[in-house]
Amino acid sequence: MSTQTWPWQLTRPLVVLVSLGLFVPAISACAGSDASVKGKAAGLGALDGADVEIDPISEDVYTVGALEGDEWETLGQAIEAAFDETGALYILDRDAGHIVVMSPTGEFVRTIGRKGEGPGELVSPMGLTLLADGRLVVFDFAKQGFQVFGTDGEFIESVTLSPEDGFPGTHLVGMPDGRLASYGGVRFSTSGGSSVIDEEPEGWPITAFGLDGSRDVVYTAWKPPPPEEEQTSEISAGDNRLLFEAQKQVAFEPDLKLDVLSDGRLAVVDSVEYRVKLVRDGNVASTLERPIAPTPVDEEIQQLERQRQLDALSEPGAVGTRMTVISAGGSGSSGGSFSAPPDAIKKMMEDRIHGMLFAPEVPVIAAMKVDWNDRLWIERAGAMPGEDGPTDVVTPDGRYLGTIPPDGLRIPAAFGPDGLVAYIESDELEVQRVRVARIAEDEALEAGR
Repeated sequence: MSTQTWPWQLTRPLVVLVSLGLFVPAISACAGSDASVKGKAAGLGALDGADVEIDPISEDVYTVGALEGDEWETLGQAIEAAFDETGALYILDRDAGHIVVMSPTGEFVRTIGRKGEGPGELVSPMGLTLLADGRLVVFDFAKQGFQVFGTDGEFIESVTLSPEDGFPGTHLVGMPDGRLASYGGVRFSTSGGSSVIDEEPEGWPITAFGLDGSRDVVYTAWKPPPPEEEQTSEISAGDNRLLFEAQKQVAFEPDLKLDVLSDGRLAVVDSVEYRVKLVRDGNVASTLERPIAPTPVDEEIQQLERQRQLDALSEPGAVGTRMTVISAGGSGSSGGSFSAPPDAIKKMMEDRIHGMLFAPEVPVIAAMKVDWNDRLWIERAGAMPGEDGPTDVVTPDGRYLGTIPPDGLRIPAAFGPDGLVAYIESDELEVQRVRVARIAEDEALEAGR
């Protein structure tokens, strides 16, 4: 199994959780917002008007992934996908430590990189993006920097980042000027001879990383303050017992959504409301808004979300084989480590779910992505936790092209040229696959049915 970052902010003596064979499912806030538009309708096709249903259809082109086969097609953990301008697809397989490249018609081209600590090899890849000039950039957390590959797949260079200055997060977007924008990465400082995670700054700093080692905060988005309440968690294994305190988990807390337009403007969602900011040179140049009210989080929604997260922990592979717990120690503690079994891990995670807090409202926007034609796909939260919501398609100049119903085409893992889209999926046997399709009637995005 693979490594997954745990999204906790630790506030007591530092406890670092090093996962060995642990997979923690990404449990995202997803609950209802009223699908009807609030306020005065301005007629069909207007952002402040009623929904106009559109129904773009897609045709499958090819699928990558198999239970048995060559190394490139038995995907371990595909975490990212990206198309280049020719329509070739690049799939980052974290477990295998390489990138699988497929032709626009589905033929295997090559793998890039391999597991290892040498030049061009990958240890713990966390994200990938393609730059406008065709270079492929992979962020490797363990190697503390970027691995850069050319259009032919050959290794070009390694760009080392400073832990004190901070790392990018797992989401990277390539900017037209060759930099990479990201947010949510960690920053370390040295205390008593050990590296500790710095406290998170106020807001969401969006940082542009240059391959020359430069970095600039290009915009600071809004971020809700952390909860004041803390929760004591326990991991036990035999005679070993470790307690630590962390801020309580918060369900339905607004999260940042980030993408980039072809002219370099950043598309940013940092609000509970329906609001997409288009940021240029550090300033909000314009906003895209619809008068759709957030859904209040009542007792029913709380119970459904809590149960949804508990059910996710019972899914096959939700908790891996074992986890090594390392404590850096603190006042009255010398630290140490021990190996925790899955039952202990699951119990700790269940305790956190039972004790979690809830934001007062469900954010209207659940996901946002920019396609190859600079259209913004904006998914709204579903009616109840775990349900899909409708997806609006909007242009940067504010033209509302329509709304795809919840059972229609979803936002893919990657958009490509000529209507190509890629979805990362798992079948009934938990075999991971990447399905590539093409939006067959692209004009359906330009006019309502």
